[in-house]
Amino acid sequence: MEEENKIQDGEIVPDSSEEISEREKEKKRKRSLYVEMALFFILGILVGITLKTEADKKITIGFDDYQMNIKKQDYNINKIEADLIKKSSEESAQNQSEELQNENQGGGEGAGTPQNQAENENPSPVSNEQ
Repeated sequence: MEEENKIQDGEIVPDSSEEISEREKEKKRKRSLYVEMALFFILGILVGITLKTEADKKITIGFDDYQMNIKKQDYNINKIEADLIKKSSEESAQNQSEELQNENQGGGEGAGTPQNQAENENPSPVSNEQ
């Protein structure tokens, strides 16, 4: 009987299983986070290795150039450069002829006449004596 009274009179302790379960959940979350991070790390390493091997197969810069099959080039840079020079000279000649035609037609104040242009191009020397 005394034992029954002791058990009944004993203090009521709050259920600590809830605290333990919350701690366990938190530990499981951390553990799963670490596992995910480790898996991402491993995946990153594997993707890096794969990319590197594929790049080595397809991209060569200088090391094995002597072994490569040299194919005909689609572009002749010298020809392209000559064509560009020719086009630019044609355009500049056309622009100059248009300017001359505009000057001959417009006239305006006489600034475009050959006599005034010659004076502007070859001004007479001015002495600095006082």
